[in-house]
Amino acid sequence: MKKVRTRLLYTLSLFVLAHFSHHIITAITVPLLPLIRSTFDLSYTQSGFLLSAFTLTYGLAHLPSGWISDRIGPVILITTGIVGVALGGLLAGLAGSFTVLIIAHFVMGIAGSGYHPAASYFISRATPPEKRGRALGVHVIGGSASYFLSPLLAAAIASAWSWRGSFITLAIPTVLLGLVLGLLLPRASQARNRQDEPRDKEQTSSATAVPGARFIAFLVLTTLNGAAIGSVIGFIPLYLVDAFGIKEETAAGLLAIIFSAGIWVAPLAGILSDRVGRLPMIIAVSFIAGPVVLLLGRVPLGIGFYALLLLVGIFLFVRMPVSEAYIFGEVPRRFRSTMLGVYFFGSSLGGGALTPIMGWLIDRYGFGQGFLAAGAFLFALTLICSAVILGSHIIAHPHCKKMKFPG
Repeated sequence: MKKVRTRLLYTLSLFVLAHFSHHIITAITVPLLPLIRSTFDLSYTQSGFLLSAFTLTYGLAHLPSGWISDRIGPVILITTGIVGVALGGLLAGLAGSFTVLIIAHFVMGIAGSGYHPAASYFISRATPPEKRGRALGVHVIGGSASYFLSPLLAAAIASAWSWRGSFITLAIPTVLLGLVLGLLLPRASQARNRQDEPRDKEQTSSATAVPGARFIAFLVLTTLNGAAIGSVIGFIPLYLVDAFGIKEETAAGLLAIIFSAGIWVAPLAGILSDRVGRLPMIIAVSFIAGPVVLLLGRVPLGIGFYALLLLVGIFLFVRMPVSEAYIFGEVPRRFRSTMLGVYFFGSSLGGGALTPIMGWLIDRYGFGQGFLAAGAFLFALTLICSAVILGSHIIAHPHCKKMKFPG
């Protein structure tokens, strides 16, 4: 038993580092957006398209990536998701035009799309069901730590060497780290397969039915909520600069408030979901998200505004491990990486589609109305999907199945 725990700890440690490496480049575009906007003289709509260049490509490529991971294994896609993104970041730093910068983000999206379906599948399969949420929560620490540190690092480097220097300086060591992880992960994979294959067969025997209306409603709820929140976060640095007159570098650093939540919220959310259930937690945090986003455009800069940023982070990092654990437990084994790809596809593609819309709303009506529209969308979506989820649960209850209805 002690040997199994040691191997699992080793595997999770590698994945925390891999997750950190995967996001260290993709996380800096948003905080650097005010500086990039000044270089290329972008409108809010064009700024939204820049963010969408990554998220749309990232989302679309998740579908084939999940399918490929089910067939060739996760290690190659994980390695590509780190090294390929770093090379795209290097191209972004060298971009002499807005067009080349867009292409660089396309490269990052395609290369990075294989990481999450493969990594979440790898970790979930290596972990007992009763500990799956906490394991995925620990994995999220790597990504959230990256998003937490990236605004601070990017702002510090940009102050000395411009936003281009931020991309180049962070990309070079990430390429090297990705190659090292590519050598270490196959060993973890072999140890996992030898030790956990019998248990995996036992624990997956129950997940054979095709998911129904409740699962579909959950998938719509978690992906579109994540997409809408992502589209709002993309404009927060510009909002801080334009509405409050904050310096670009300071606005970049303040995004760290959002992503600091992942370091402690994600593992706690995973542990709690293992005990109280995944669906109640997703529904609860989703109902909070709408009002929080609405208030972002109405609360003055200060402690209240910073608290709202922290609440946005809490929603994000409760959603991630809990959603992944729920999907893994509900989907037949042979479709798990594919369905995780669908989940990441929906979140990223939705974010890519909503971000230019958010930019257009801000260009036309201002930040306050844009955040109001996003908050109303989040609340309405949560209300509808929760009704379907709870209704499906009631109908599926054994006592309800025995009831006879007139006619």
